[in-house]
Amino acid sequence: MKKRIFYYDNIKGLLTICVLLMHTLSLSAKYYNYDNSIFKIISFFIMPVFIFVMGFFAYKSKRTPLKRCKKMFLIYLISQIIITIYYAYILKIINNYNLFIPRFTLWYLLSGSILYLSEYLFRKYPFKKVFIISLIISLISGFIPFITNFLSMTRTLCLLPFFVMGYYQEQINLFDFIKKYQKIIYLLVFIITIWFLFNQGYFSYKDTYLKYNYYAYSNILTCFKKRCLLYIIFLIFSAFILLIVPKKKTLLSTIGNKSLPIYLIHGVMLKTIFHYGLYIDNKIIGTILNYILVFIISIIISIIFVSYKKFNKINYVMEKCDENG
Repeated sequence: MKKRIFYYDNIKGLLTICVLLMHTLSLSAKYYNYDNSIFKIISFFIMPVFIFVMGFFAYKSKRTPLKRCKKMFLIYLISQIIITIYYAYILKIINNYNLFIPRFTLWYLLSGSILYLSEYLFRKYPFKKVFIISLIISLISGFIPFITNFLSMTRTLCLLPFFVMGYYQEQINLFDFIKKYQKIIYLLVFIITIWFLFNQGYFSYKDTYLKYNYYAYSNILTCFKKRCLLYIIFLIFSAFILLIVPKKKTLLSTIGNKSLPIYLIHGVMLKTIFHYGLYIDNKIIGTILNYILVFIISIIISIIFVSYKKFNKINYVMEKCDENG
């Protein structure tokens, strides 16, 4: 059991590092005006694997889906209010105070809350049936105009199949399956990576973020076809990550154990750095320094938050939610 805990902590640790890298690059590239499209390849696995892990812990949890939903939604709501106030009155970069359109990184908490509730609909049915239905829903949802970023519904429905896979992974022996075909998976990842290096513009960040429905594009059917292809790539790259992550305790385990506080803190820091233009002249060194700075400060704040006695109860809730997603 310890190995399994370390394994999933390692996954969350790796993904946390990658998420921070993606967000640092997105804002640094905007500030320095350089192309960071090569790093879109990271988005081929970040969100799917995060949601997969959430599904696994949801299956393992002894608490009801409603209790888990309420706790994660509470964290979302508190974070959304604080960050909205900070963005509106300190940075003055927003004039929209809608609490149900998540700020920057907070979509994960809102989507997680809704996905927990989805367990009530599918947990009594076999995997094959649930997975096919969830895949159909995720693809068809893009054609429904009112399914947008409000309540993070677009991402929630798009990532539902990965939550289902995580939830059922022990029952379907998923790890035995991907281990059996690991050589094929490695080969496919290599082929897709080479193809992507020569076709970096084929997928936009708009595609890979799964944030928009098909009507946000000029060609609806083209977007639908791209999303179908993206799901295939997501599955292959997610399987690759599950294969390469170590099972023993590593530095990634420590980072993964604090992934939720880091996740909440780093976005605000990056927005602050971007708003005040706290970059040095050299774009490469500036990007690297900002990444290291935000990462270290996020870790320090997380450790302080965890150790401060007055926050024990809040931290307990956060740890439990973190364990479940």
